[in-house]
Amino acid sequence: MAEVNNAQLNEIFSEFVKLSSAGKKLGPEELKMMNSKACGKMVKDCLPKEVQTIADASVFPKHKEKGQQFMRQEKFGLFIQDCAHEYAKIKTKNAKLPNTDPKVAEIKADFAKKLANSCPNVKTVKQSATGNVEGLTDAAHYTGAHKSRFDEEGKGKGIDGREDLHDNQGYVGNYKGEGTFGK
Repeated sequence: MAEVNNAQLNEIFSEFVKLSSAGKKLGPEELKMMNSKACGKMVKDCLPKEVQTIADASVFPKHKEKGQQFMRQEKFGLFIQDCAHEYAKIKTKNAKLPNTDPKVAEIKADFAKKLANSCPNVKTVKQSATGNVEGLTDAAHYTGAHKSRFDEEGKGKGIDGREDLHDNQGYVGNYKGEGTFGK
């Protein structure tokens, strides 16, 4: 079995950090900080199910920066080691299993291999099989109240297209017909 190097693990670390940033442009320093959301996604996609709650509840808080909500890339190897240690405790049913046990090293190598061979699980949106997507999304075919929700270019007007907005001016705050009294 080929040994997984730190460069491969750092690449996976960065992939999950990018995924959790939701389209934000991250600098090189920000790519070295994994938040709880990215860590949870990584553990869910790559490691056994039993590790998910352990990693989220005890291992991630142990390795995150004090007073911060992220873990640095330098601590990623220790994070994997501790996840493997906790998982080995469950598998061997020995709560006092030392961190130096060969079973822990074996599980850590297995986790590293799983992480290196996987990538973020991202669902893609496919074109509808019914074929009428263009007809349903073309605002030119809308009638009645729905027609007023879009401008000439087909873009939504937002709240202006959905509600009749009033400026609540007049003698009473909820008076809707300013200038109509006595006419």
